[in-house]
Formats: sequence, C-alpha cells, structure tokens
Amino acid sequence: MQPIALSELKALFAQLVDAIGTQDAAATFLGISRQRVGALISTATDDLPTVMQIVKLEAVCGSPVVTGALARRVECETKKDAITAAVHGVAAAAESLAVLHQITEDGIIEDGEEKLAQRAARKNLEAAQAEYDATMRLRPTLRVVG
Repeated sequence: MQPIALSELKALFAQLVDAIGTQDAAATFLGISRQRVGALISTATDDLPTVMQIVKLEAVCGSPVVTGALARRVECETKKDAITAAVHGVAAAAESLAVLHQITEDGIIEDGEEKLAQRAARKNLEAAQAEYDATMRLRPTLRVVG
C-alpha cells in the first residue's frame, strides 16, 4: 500500500466529523475541545487524530469512514496483485505445456530436452505458488449500506 498523505488522512477525518454532524458534536464524543477537533482537520497543522479517536467517531456515526477508505486502498492493491499473479500463472502453465508438447511431439525425448521441461515446470510451479500467495492475501469486502 502506498503511504497515506497527511492531507488525505485529514480530509477523511473531516468527512468523519461531518458524518457526526458538527465539530462541537465530535468534540463532545471525543472529550476534547472544538478547537482541537479543528486542528485535527486543518492541513495547516501536523496534528493527526489518534486511531482511538477515529474508531470512537466511527462507532458513533456507524460508518467506517476513515478505516473503510484505508481498507479499500489495501483491497484494491491486493486484488491487482492476485490478478497479476494469476495472469503470470496462466502464462507459465501455457509455456510449460508448449515445451512438453514440443519435446514429445516426435515420440522421442532427446538429450537435454528433459531439462527444458523441468525448467518450464519449475517456472510454472513458482508462478502457481506466487498466485496462491497473492490470493491468500485477499480479504472479504465489507459493504456499508444505508
């Protein structure tokens, strides 16, 4: 996942505060001042909301505004990785099949041809393992409705 920009996190937190209603309401739920909430939203400061502040406000509004956005970023990259690995897996399998077909076409496996088949099979195995690893990183998608 690419690092999240400070301004992006602040914008997501501002959306979360808007989902609560007002900065005053968010401040009440967090037990901090309205000015502090404003500082957490403002790109003019380096102040960031804590994970607990984010989670608390998300629980209050009933929507994973910040954590959901971050999860979707990871999910998209994970899906892309899995799809890319699957494409490489298919290509390696096709190459392995082509090599086997080529060396067995005449009914005779000549000297050194078994090594070609073994190398192609090894590439196929490595691609399949990479595809398996990438798909194991996939996670269910939570959909927020309402």
